[in-house]
Amino acid sequence: NAPNKTRARTIFVSNHPSAFLDPPLIASLGKPIMFFMTRSDVFKTWLKPVTWACHMVPIYRAEQDGAGTYEKNQQVFKSVRKVLKRGGSLIMFGEGYTDNVFIRSLKPIKKGPARIGFGAMEATDWELDIMVQPLAINYTDPNAFRSEIVVSYADPIPLKDYKEMYDEHPNKAQLELKKRIEKDIQANLTYIKDKSKATFLEQLLILSKKGMNHEHADNSIPLEDRFYFSRDLANRINKEFEESSDWRQLEKSSATYFNELKKRKIEEKQVSTFEKRGGKKLILNWLYLLITLPIFLLGTVHSAIPYYLTKTFVEKTFKRRVFWSGVKLVLGGLIWVLFNLPIFWLFPAYIYEPYDLPFLTEFLISLNYFLLVIPATFIIWYNWKKKFVSTIKLGQASKKDLTEMVEQRKEVLAEMKSMGI
Repeated sequence: NAPNKTRARTIFVSNHPSAFLDPPLIASLGKPIMFFMTRSDVFKTWLKPVTWACHMVPIYRAEQDGAGTYEKNQQVFKSVRKVLKRGGSLIMFGEGYTDNVFIRSLKPIKKGPARIGFGAMEATDWELDIMVQPLAINYTDPNAFRSEIVVSYADPIPLKDYKEMYDEHPNKAQLELKKRIEKDIQANLTYIKDKSKATFLEQLLILSKKGMNHEHADNSIPLEDRFYFSRDLANRINKEFEESSDWRQLEKSSATYFNELKKRKIEEKQVSTFEKRGGKKLILNWLYLLITLPIFLLGTVHSAIPYYLTKTFVEKTFKRRVFWSGVKLVLGGLIWVLFNLPIFWLFPAYIYEPYDLPFLTEFLISLNYFLLVIPATFIIWYNWKKKFVSTIKLGQASKKDLTEMVEQRKEVLAEMKSMGI
């Protein structure tokens, strides 16, 4: 249900699961011209050209910025109203902050979007058709490389519909709109109401392989279908868990299975692979690793230094893990490009020289190598490392333990099947 207008004149209100990654994600996947409400401490003097170019607008909070935040925000709101009046749109993250640990849930939505929306309507004498459109960002895993995302939009809410209520009771109108936003985001999100059940939900997604878990998913199932499965399963847990002993028994069985995996130092993927193959049968793994070894070595040349340099710097500098993925994406991409840029000078000097090629031909070959070959070798290099580690682990796992865990896994899956999961 993505918006298709460039000048949408809409306040988009989203959940905020991944801090730095969420704003560029929404902006890049949609057509509207976006401006971003951003915490004020980002707005350093030397960063002004960047924040201006990125359509970032500061929001001041008393607990962080001290006295005078009200007056500062009034000036900001005037700028925001101008944006909306010109047909631009605003993205706000209604939860206000991001959890340190990713969880498929939603914190209470704040009143900020409602206040700004109604303030803009008042300032324009309710003449503009300003909309509020809730949306939900659903990651398979915001911290995993090449993970997947579904951005699901609710229907736009015309603020004019609240004029009569707002004229009589402004606070009531703000509260009603806040409730509507929260309800609509929940409806478009894999939302687990009781956060203590989040681990249980994730275990079911892992075992079923039908949902939005990054490492454990049947990729032959379309992503959108896996999103609906995850969302509907969370809704079933929200509605049925307290009333059904079957759910409590399933939670107990699932927890026992995963605790046993941890105790035996075995991963669920090893158990499912062992069952699917009817044994370890590692020959295909080693054959793949051997065939792709030359590409892995080429990828090491182009990508190992930028990758580990970025990883080490970000993980030591940023204490909150929730910022890692977005900063790694931007900073790592920049370092990776700069590190590989010399091929435009090295190739002509050392590779093309014997062939006496025209300059344009040399440049186009280098450009295609830079844009196509180097990224492909990075992906193969990254996956090769993961494949190598998983192959070693599967080889080291006890066959007896794997066989016993397969049987225990079958029992949990049978319980799930009896409950229509």
